[in-house]
Amino acid sequence: MKTFPTVNIDNMRLKKLWFFLQLCFLVIVANAQPGVQEANLKAAFIYNFTKYIDWNQYDSTDGFIIGVVGSSPVTSSLNEIAATNTVNNKKIEVKVYNNPDEIEFCNILFIPKETSYPLSSILAKMNKGMLTVSEEPGFAIKGTAFNFVIKNGKLKFEANLKALNQADVKARSQLLKLAIIVN
Repeated sequence: MKTFPTVNIDNMRLKKLWFFLQLCFLVIVANAQPGVQEANLKAAFIYNFTKYIDWNQYDSTDGFIIGVVGSSPVTSSLNEIAATNTVNNKKIEVKVYNNPDEIEFCNILFIPKETSYPLSSILAKMNKGMLTVSEEPGFAIKGTAFNFVIKNGKLKFEANLKALNQADVKARSQLLKLAIIVN
């Protein structure tokens, strides 16, 4: 009986490949139905960010909270993800903040495009351990950690390393390699 050699792929490479394949699939699906699918894709990106961010000392809460400022189609997609997934074995809770004064600690705060509040009033509510994700052109340069952009018809994301540092969270290199780094 002939035996075949075993292939030893290290766990990190396998995780990178799986993350890449998930993103490719999501990009294909998003191109098929732009409106709703773009919201689904952004929500999937936000969820996948959780796998490559280390909150370390801010990981003491019972749940994992994703906040959304105002209304956004991404909220319903995040709720669908929260219904069937966890982050570090913690139940995901999606909270909607109707104005910046309502913002309290959340692990991730999503700031939708065309928000009616100045970014500065939202960022003033940020504390250590809170990661900001936005979708308005120029917001990463103005201080959000991640910002969704469309480049050549494809959804990508910018990363502001200074904002990540100020949030006192660590983004793994696998995630930052996929980002457009801004200052």
